[in-house]
Amino acid sequence: MAILSLLLLSIAGGVIWLFNVEAAAILYGSNGFNPALVGVTCALGQSIAYTILYFGGDWLLRRWGWWRRRLEQMRARFHDRLHKGFLGATATAALLGIPPMTGMAAIAGSFEVRYPPLIAIALPLRTVRFIVLAAAGSRIAAWWHGFSW
Repeated sequence: MAILSLLLLSIAGGVIWLFNVEAAAILYGSNGFNPALVGVTCALGQSIAYTILYFGGDWLLRRWGWWRRRLEQMRARFHDRLHKGFLGATATAALLGIPPMTGMAAIAGSFEVRYPPLIAIALPLRTVRFIVLAAAGSRIAAWWHGFSW
């Protein structure tokens, strides 16, 4: 049941930044869950969200004005780099989170990026990201609890 909850959180977190999937991966790792299972679950959930954003991005942009403005800012800031090397930028976004992967998935269609290469880059690199976070979860949690607030 806990892994299903993580999957659902990861799907929501792929669209709504308030649901912090990285923090969840650290938390699950600090609670003894297998880092590989946590990594695959988080990456799969976010990949489902990215798939929805890729195919429904135009519709969502018309409906959610606040989100459209954020993506337009991202497009304006990174346009030249994205136009020349969108898949390279996707790899950086998937592994490091810069630029945000959510935005990359939503605007990929406008840069004429096909879905299979996009998800083939995002899924394994997000998996690596979340495995590392989950594996470091117990150490990060211990470090955090070491502060005296």
